[in-house]
Amino acid sequence: MSTLIRISVIQRLDIWMLFCVVCQVQGAVNCTSAGRYADPVDTTCKNYTLCVLTTGNSFISYEYTCPTTSLFSPISRTCTTNYVCNTTNTTNTTTSICTVDGFVANPSSTGCTSYIQCVQINGTFVETVLSCPNGTLYNPNTTLCDASYNCPSAVSVTCSSVGRIPDTTDTTCQRYFLCVLAANGTLIQYSYTCPTSSVFSPVSNVCTTTYTCP
Repeated sequence: MSTLIRISVIQRLDIWMLFCVVCQVQGAVNCTSAGRYADPVDTTCKNYTLCVLTTGNSFISYEYTCPTTSLFSPISRTCTTNYVCNTTNTTNTTTSICTVDGFVANPSSTGCTSYIQCVQINGTFVETVLSCPNGTLYNPNTTLCDASYNCPSAVSVTCSSVGRIPDTTDTTCQRYFLCVLAANGTLIQYSYTCPTSSVFSPVSNVCTTTYTCP
């Protein structure tokens, strides 16, 4: 009897390990840090990926789906009934907004009511537009929807072309501008700040840790 029980336990472990391997292969998010991340291609807001750091300093990704009555909130990174799903997958044919995984302000939103989730998949960023809950605005400093945030207005600048340019007044080399072509044909400037551990490179026009700020 004990032999049969041991065989049954081993079979269950084998099935569980196989399930985990399948989860890892099918992970939609390219894990760069531990935590839970929304599936960028899921328009139902129910699927998310759990990124786990292994002993070899690599990441394993596992796919999960929230219970029927809840949605996955990219703000709290949990399944909740308080989050409103309103996503639109975007493809930018001129300039990508994203330079690293995370959240950035949506340059198409003049009222700071939405933001963009950046997820790198196979070397290409998938940009998903997410809307803040009613009564809140996206705060690019905290990367959260904030009820007390005061949304600044975008201003026109003398951008020569669409793309990212460094803020020459910033001695830390972390701030840069994104020049976006508006519907009326003018170029609009939006200000961004690189993550703490990186600086903006005027050579590659991305946030990087390899550029040395003069």
